[in-house]
Amino acid sequence: MAKIILVVEDYQSIQKVFETALASEGYDVTVAADGQEALQIVDKLRPDLILLDLLMPNVGGLEFLRLFKAKEHPETKVVVFSNLSSPELYKEATELGAAGFLAKSKFTPKELVETIKDTLAKK
Repeated sequence: MAKIILVVEDYQSIQKVFETALASEGYDVTVAADGQEALQIVDKLRPDLILLDLLMPNVGGLEFLRLFKAKEHPETKVVVFSNLSSPELYKEATELGAAGFLAKSKFTPKELVETIKDTLAKK
């Protein structure tokens, strides 16, 4: 069975790049435009991994992590990707349960896929 990935990103062009890269590797990909939409999807979808942007309208990435943590989905891993990268953000995201943190401007779609494979392989 294909692993389910939820991409939470407000820019459609970035959604499409990630969706295409992940689907070509056999993942079942769903997209959400912001954290609010993702919270509505997550209980039904039960994704194996959430790829989460930080800067989004309505409910941003860190607020999503706070709300998602309360839902208690320990089987779902979260990888944050953002153009915002600082030690403080990294620390806050990991304290809220993120399994990884990627700077958008510093990786290719192929590297993203490899990071997701590695994250899903970890127990």
